[in-house]
Amino acid sequence: MIMPFTDSVAGTPVYINPEYVVSVRPDPANPDEVSIVKLRDGESIRVRSAHEEIARKLTGEAAA
Repeated sequence: MIMPFTDSVAGTPVYINPEYVVSVRPDPANPDEVSIVKLRDGESIRVRSAHEEIARKLTGEAAA
């Protein structure tokens, strides 16, 4: 299932297929509000949200 997020740079919606995600990590410049999602094609997308929340969303876990 494709998941909606918000691009932290452009402020526009981005849709990510969890099957293409290689890693999710906090943005060093703003670790509480922005995460870097790296895709298997080498592209990185900065999305608004803490990396734990994004990881839960991508794996289909329920929110805490």
